[in-house]
Amino acid sequence: MVLEEVKPQKPEGLVTIQNADKVYGRRKVLKDISLTVGSGECIALVGKNGSGKSTLLRLLGGLAHPTSGIRSVRKGNLSTGYVPERFPQLPFTPREFLMSAAAVGGMDKPSAEQKVSGLLQQLDMEQYADVRMNRFSKGMLQKINLIQAMLQRPDLLLLDEPLSGLDVKAQEKLLYLLAALKRKGTAIVMSVHESKLIEEIADRVLLMKDGQVIRENRGDQDIKVTITRIVMIGPDPGAAALLAEHPGIIHYTAHLDTCEIEVLSDAVDEVLRRILDSGGSVISVIPAGGMDVHLAEVANE
Repeated sequence: MVLEEVKPQKPEGLVTIQNADKVYGRRKVLKDISLTVGSGECIALVGKNGSGKSTLLRLLGGLAHPTSGIRSVRKGNLSTGYVPERFPQLPFTPREFLMSAAAVGGMDKPSAEQKVSGLLQQLDMEQYADVRMNRFSKGMLQKINLIQAMLQRPDLLLLDEPLSGLDVKAQEKLLYLLAALKRKGTAIVMSVHESKLIEEIADRVLLMKDGQVIRENRGDQDIKVTITRIVMIGPDPGAAALLAEHPGIIHYTAHLDTCEIEVLSDAVDEVLRRILDSGGSVISVIPAGGMDVHLAEVANE
């Protein structure tokens, strides 16, 4: 018996943005963006804070309109789930909030109760279903944030830093849920800086800088993004602000006593030198695995 090779089909276009600009006040935050998102594919947006990732997510979801350019969808009733970067401490319980969200989306009560209970259980939140969310930690709020977006198995799922605040166990469970949604045809677009999430489910990686997509790579191409995490103490706020502008740094988080940065690996030596020269101290350097995507040369652009 002869088996013929089956070539993967190109995902059907679900939502398309053509030559889109977005201007807030005098600042152009997106510049001539063109992107088509296909059913069942996952696109990772990588770039520094302020590169336009969150704005692009909002344009894709129809939550913001392009100043110029076109957004079009394959069908009129595009179901969209959106996970914003920050979720408020609402004075409701998860059950109250999620059941209301399900009702607004047109889900009948028995189906909603079953789906809400199942997702709460999968993310280890069932025991907190009737506790008011204004008492929740960041990680607990993020789980509810994720559940509300996945509640009705959307056609398009938009995730802005979805792993923020989640412990390792919760991250693994989220990866499982996202992979399951993707297999069922949900398109996923996510703003991320964690190599693990990119490696596990991303089909395409778009590198953004100053409101533009400057590089696009697919998982089947022989190219590699590796990201290294550096934890440091200091330097002083002025020097830290200058350091954060380094083009090799794609994520910068200031904590009470330390700073944590995600650095494209080709830029690590230069970033470490700048930290030490500015009076900072390096606590740890943690290499992270990534999918085969050579995006690190952007550090020199």
